[in-house]
Amino acid sequence: MRFIHCQRCGKTARVSATGGSDEVTAFRRAHGACALETFEPTGRGTASTTWNDPMAVRRLEVRGQDGVAVAVGARRLVDEPLVWRIERHASEEQTEVELDRALFWAVVDRAIYPARMPQRALDEWAAQIEHYVRSTPASDIVLLEDDPSTGDATFACLTLTSRARLEAALPGFGFDPEIEERLERLFDEELFPPLRVRRRLDGAGDGLRPTAAEPHVAALTR
Repeated sequence: MRFIHCQRCGKTARVSATGGSDEVTAFRRAHGACALETFEPTGRGTASTTWNDPMAVRRLEVRGQDGVAVAVGARRLVDEPLVWRIERHASEEQTEVELDRALFWAVVDRAIYPARMPQRALDEWAAQIEHYVRSTPASDIVLLEDDPSTGDATFACLTLTSRARLEAALPGFGFDPEIEERLERLFDEELFPPLRVRRRLDGAGDGLRPTAAEPHVAALTR
């Protein structure tokens, strides 16, 4: 897949890998002697909802002859084709690591059942884990598969060394011995604690520039 952009009228066409030559020929014929530029995706991108949502706004980082830009695809109505445009500004993929709380509590509930939940201590423990993962270095995060229910999140987990540091802090929360032992066994699982990495393409003009009030973000790569 690539994009062809007419510098004169500003129109952009997405060219598929299968019908590429015919689509390129048709676009060149329609734009006559206009100066055309080709953009290749870099592999980074986000969607405003899920990727299979026809109404999602797609933002793909692309590279042309003058450097990096962003190809933005959107449609007004569900039965209309995607209309693409090229935004010429520098972009940067920002990531934010967070505890997957829904999955975290499901796993913890199963580990403790049928014992009584020491909710206050568990809440403090969850908050400590969340703080830890938000400030942990990118080298301690292992990216897994993308979350199919969103267009901007990837499942993740911690490295063994980083997970061991969290496990070592468990005795400080005052759980009774039985509960502490059950929670300690959770760290034997490679994917505990469950994390999500949220991504966004930031840059001038895309409406996604972070503010000073936003939490810590770090660059991550697979």
